[in-house]
Amino acid sequence: MTAAVRQAKTGAGRAKASVGAKRQVKVNAAAVESPEAVLDRILAEVPGNAQASDGLPEVVRKNRRERAKRRLLDALAARGPYPVPEGLRGELRSLAERWAQKGFEDAFPEADAFEIRCAEERAVLDAAARGDEEARFAAAERAYRREVEARYGQIEIRGLQLSARVRQDLDIAYVPLHVEEPSEAVRSAKPRKTTGKRQKDEASTVEAEAASSMLRVLERPRVLATEALVDHPRLLIVGEPGSGKSTLLAYLATRAARGELATSNPGGEPESIPFLLPVRALHEAAASPEGIARAAGAEPWFVEAALRRGRALLLVDGLDEARTEVTGKVLPTLAATLDAHPGSSVVVTTRPVAAPGRGETAPRGFARARLLPMTRDEVTAFIDRWCLAAELSLNKSREQAEIDARAAADDLKERVRASRAIEKLAETPLLCSVICVVHRFLGQRIPERRVALYEAITNVLLYEWDRAKFAEGAAIGKLDAHAKRALLARLALSMHRARMAELPVDEVVRRLAAHLPDLGRPEEEAAAIVAEIRDRNGVLVERAPGSFAFSHLTFQEYLAAMELVNAHAYGELLRNYKDRWWHEVIVLAAGFPGAHAARIIRGLLDKDGDDVAEGTMLAAQCADTAIEVKQPLRKEIEKRVARLVPPASPTEFLRLFHLGEVAGPVLLRLLDKASTEGKASIVMALTYIRYEPATRAIIKLLKDPSQTRRPFAILYTMTEKTYTLAECAALFVVMLVRFSEAAFSAFLDAMPSADPSAIQVLRSFMASESNPHERDKLKALIARAEAAHARASSAPGARPSRRAARSG
Repeated sequence: MTAAVRQAKTGAGRAKASVGAKRQVKVNAAAVESPEAVLDRILAEVPGNAQASDGLPEVVRKNRRERAKRRLLDALAARGPYPVPEGLRGELRSLAERWAQKGFEDAFPEADAFEIRCAEERAVLDAAARGDEEARFAAAERAYRREVEARYGQIEIRGLQLSARVRQDLDIAYVPLHVEEPSEAVRSAKPRKTTGKRQKDEASTVEAEAASSMLRVLERPRVLATEALVDHPRLLIVGEPGSGKSTLLAYLATRAARGELATSNPGGEPESIPFLLPVRALHEAAASPEGIARAAGAEPWFVEAALRRGRALLLVDGLDEARTEVTGKVLPTLAATLDAHPGSSVVVTTRPVAAPGRGETAPRGFARARLLPMTRDEVTAFIDRWCLAAELSLNKSREQAEIDARAAADDLKERVRASRAIEKLAETPLLCSVICVVHRFLGQRIPERRVALYEAITNVLLYEWDRAKFAEGAAIGKLDAHAKRALLARLALSMHRARMAELPVDEVVRRLAAHLPDLGRPEEEAAAIVAEIRDRNGVLVERAPGSFAFSHLTFQEYLAAMELVNAHAYGELLRNYKDRWWHEVIVLAAGFPGAHAARIIRGLLDKDGDDVAEGTMLAAQCADTAIEVKQPLRKEIEKRVARLVPPASPTEFLRLFHLGEVAGPVLLRLLDKASTEGKASIVMALTYIRYEPATRAIIKLLKDPSQTRRPFAILYTMTEKTYTLAECAALFVVMLVRFSEAAFSAFLDAMPSADPSAIQVLRSFMASESNPHERDKLKALIARAEAAHARASSAPGARPSRRAARSG
C-alpha cells in the first residue's frame, strides 16, 4: 500500500493540467524500464542459496527460479500499466533475496502477500489517475487496513527454542489488559451494553445480583483499555517494563484495522484508521502529519486525509524513549494536530515518571491511566492462551493442540496457585510468559524450591530473551548467562546494601564497569551494555528515564543472596537478621547449592539465645529452603518453634503479632498439623499480621465446619466462645480484602463452597461497615455464596441443609 500511495500523487497528477507536464517527466523517466526488465535486473543480482537447494537437480533449481519470476511478474502486472517506483523496487529486491534463501520454493507466504498487495494497489492508482480522491482514499484505506492487520495481528511467542521465530494470532495468544479508571473525569456517561438472556428463576436472579455487585467493586478502579478509549479520546497509559504496553497498542491497532474498536468518535462515524508510531521513529518533526506518516509506514497524503476526516487513531508507543531532539515536543504537537483535526483519537504509552511527574495530572487534554497487573483470572486466561499458542506452533491439528494445551495449562495453573511467590511474579505478562517457558521446558513442572525457580526464570530472561533481541556483536552478547548473572549479582548486592531499588544510569554504568574486568571484559563496555539493555525487558530494566531497577525486587534479592554466598559473607547476613529488608535475602542464601546452610541456621538460632524471636523464625524458613539440613538441627528448630506455635497464651500470641510477617511462613507450615483450637489460633494470628500468602490455606478452611471445644489464644485473651474454622477463616477474609484485590478475587471464587457460618460472619461485618467500597466487596462475596446456594436449592431433588436453614 505504501508504494501505491507514494505513486498515487504522480498518477493523479496526470489528470491535472496545472502540474501535468512536470509529473509526466517523472513518469517517462520511471517508465524507461519495463516491469520485466526491472525484475530481470533484480534477480540477476540475487545470488542463489546453495544450502537451500542442496541435492536438487539443476533443472529443478532453474524451474523454481523461473516460476518465481513469473509469479512476481504476474503480481506487478496486477498493479496495472504503471511504472515500478523506486520504493517498490527496493521492497521487491528484499523479497527476492529472502525467497532465494529458501531456494525459491513454491510455498512462500511472502509472495502471496506481495501479490495481494499489488492487486489492491491497482484500485488506488486507477482512482488517482482519474482524480477521484474519495475512491482513492477508500482503496488506500482497504489496502492499509490489511497491511496493519498483517503487521500487528500476531504476537511472538518467545523462548520456545525452535529454529524459527514463532508467531501466533493475537486472537489466540493475547489477553486484553485493564487500566485504572483514568484520572480525568469521565467525559461520557453512556451506559455500556449488557449481554446475555433475561434471568428467569430465583437462582439466576441472585447470580445476576452477585455479578452486578462484583462488577461494581472491580470496575471502579479497573476498566478495559478498549473501554477507556471510548471515554477518553486522548489517553496517556503508564506501565512498568514488561507490563504489556507495546503489545496492547498492537492489539488496539489490529482491532481498529478490523473495524472492531469503538472510540469516542461521536455520531456513528466510520471506523477509526490506526497509525502505530514508535516514538523512537519520530524525528525533528515530532508528531506532525509528516512525522506520523514516516513512523507509521504510511503516506503523508493518506495520514492527512484520515486526520481531516476525523478518523485517525494515533497509537504512540514509548513516550519515555523519545529522541533528545523531540523530547517535550511529542505531546504538544499531538495535541495541536488533534486540535486541528477534531474527531481523531490518540493513545500514548510510557513508563512511570516519563509523564510530567509522579502523581501529576496528564498534559492538557490527556487523561492519565495506569496499566494494572493481571488479576488471578487474567493470569489463568494468559496461561491457557500461551499453552495453546505453543502447541499450535508445533504444527499439530487444532484438536490435538487444544487437548495437549489444556493438560499443560491445567497443570501449570495448579502450580501457580499453590505458590504465592510464583503467583506474584505472574502478574505481569513478561514474567508470566517466562514462567510458561520454564514449565514447558522442565517437563511440565515448576521447581518447588524458590532458589531453583528463580535460577530457571533468570536463565530464560538472560539467555532466551536476550538471544532473540540483541544484535549480533552487541557487548552484552559477549557474556554468557553465567557471566551476566555474576555481573548483575554484584550490582544487586550493592543496591541492596544501599537499601535502593533503583539507581541512576550513571551509577549503574560505574558499578558495572568496576566488575567487568573480573569477567574478562573491558570496563569501557559498561556504557554500551547499559545502552543495549535500555529498551529490553529482562532482569534489569530502565524503569523510568535515566533510572534502572530489577524487573522484580525478587530478582534483586535472589542475586544479592547469590553474591553473598559466593563470597561466603555469612556474617553480613547474620548481622541483618532483624531487618525485614534482608529477610528474603537470608532465606534464599540458605537455599543455594554450596551454601553453608547449617552455619546460617545455627547463627540465627544463636542470635535468639533462649528466646524464640526473629532468629528462630528465619532459621525455620532457612531449613525449608536449604537443600540439606542434618536431622538434629531440624529437631532443634522444631522444638524451639513449638514453644510459640500454635500460641498457647495471649502473651505468646502477642509475641507472634509483634514478630509480624517473619512469623507468617512458620505459622502457615504448622497450620495443618495443629489441633482445631491450634488452627483457630494460628488463623487469628495470620489475620492480625495480614499474611496474604496464607490465602490458599484459608480458602480450604472457609468450608470447614469443625468447631473449637476448648478456649484458645487470641490477642490479649483466651476466648471461650465456640468458633467454626470457617468463621475464623472469614475473619481473615474480612481483614485481607481491605488491602488486596488479588485476595478478593481468590475469595470470590471460593465463596460457592463456603460454610454458612462463614457467610454469617461476612453479613455481620457488612452491616457495620461504613466504607461504601469495602461494603460492596463484602456484599459481592455474600452474593456469590447465596447464588451458589440458590442454584443448589433449585436443583431437582435438592434438600436444604440443616446448617443452612439455621444460619439463614
